[in-house]
Amino acid sequence: MIATDIDGTMLRSDGTLSGRVKRALTAAVELGIHVVPATGRPVIITEDVIAAAELPHYWVFANGAITRHLGRDELIRGFWMEPDPTRRLLETLRRQLPQAGFALEFETTVAYEPGFERVVPTVPAVAPTGDVLTVFEDEAYAHHRIQKILIYDLSIDLDRLFAQVSDAVGDRAVPSYSGLRFVELAAGQVTKATALALLADDLGIDREEVASFGDNHNDLPMLTWAGRSYAMANATPDAKEVADEVIPANDEDGLAAKIEDLLAEAR
Repeated sequence: MIATDIDGTMLRSDGTLSGRVKRALTAAVELGIHVVPATGRPVIITEDVIAAAELPHYWVFANGAITRHLGRDELIRGFWMEPDPTRRLLETLRRQLPQAGFALEFETTVAYEPGFERVVPTVPAVAPTGDVLTVFEDEAYAHHRIQKILIYDLSIDLDRLFAQVSDAVGDRAVPSYSGLRFVELAAGQVTKATALALLADDLGIDREEVASFGDNHNDLPMLTWAGRSYAMANATPDAKEVADEVIPANDEDGLAAKIEDLLAEAR
């Protein structure tokens, strides 16, 4: 299995997928290797990458909360945040981070407080809400399953916000970030590694047979778990530290270069 992050890893900095990377991923699939993109993005803002990559099999979304087989349009596994624990978690966060704003990420939309559009200008939300807690009282949200809580505060830097969120939630959720100006909370202890380990079990693949690629904080569990791990030259220092090897940057098609090497070994 090849498990790869998308932004900063599979894609170039301008958001495009290079022809070389696409050819390398396709060649791996043709050799019988499961190529699994694993992203912090929800499905709803990954459609352009899905179309460009043309990998119609397993994908991991929302930092491990969702695993889908795209060719079969099948939900393989989902980890949802239940409304009541989410409410209590938000109440704790509001008390300890009074200046922060919040959003809830669902499968097909996002409920957010005013100001979130300055953090993610292209946020795909049906409508903003003045108080994110009211979504539990609104029948319009009764059928949505919560994937993540997003916390943002443009008055402080991301590392400080991450530290504050980590202190507030303890072991009740997993905080992570991927370079955007918000911290994400997934259900329980769910990470990209959680989803990939379960998928590998489904497919009868040992972790030593998995190569993972990433560039940011939310990739750390995946890089640590996989038998081989590679951080991009443009990766954060913590990603480089846990990876087995640092490879050329995303803008230099580092992912393709390493996959080409691995396929040459396999042949």
